[in-house]
Amino acid sequence: MIVLVAVILAAVAVFGTGAARVALSDLAQLETQEAVQRAAEAAAAAAADLLVGGALLADIDPQTQREASDVAAANVTRGSVRSVTATSTSSSTDLVRVTVSLTTGYGGFAGPLTLTASGAAAVPRGP
Repeated sequence: MIVLVAVILAAVAVFGTGAARVALSDLAQLETQEAVQRAAEAAAAAAADLLVGGALLADIDPQTQREASDVAAANVTRGSVRSVTATSTSSSTDLVRVTVSLTTGYGGFAGPLTLTASGAAAVPRGP
């Protein structure tokens, strides 16, 4: 993180504040993408645990949504989570597949930004 701050300060010094705003918006986009992927992976793991325990796919959606929301909130450190949507499906090859859509908001020097990203994770069926 210190290296990233140094790079942003160097960009401001060399290219001016416009470049710094672009760098901060890129950082916000990366943070949103990483958060949504982690949320999808955690939600898929939680859903698989419930399915292996005997729950039906229709019954796991509230827990999947809660897990995705908690993990997304924990991973968006510079901005705020505006919405999280998680959907679970199953197929012949996947025990469960979770798709998460995340909308985040950022303010401050980078300006008001609203970013949306989606991520997916699956737990395959065993042999």
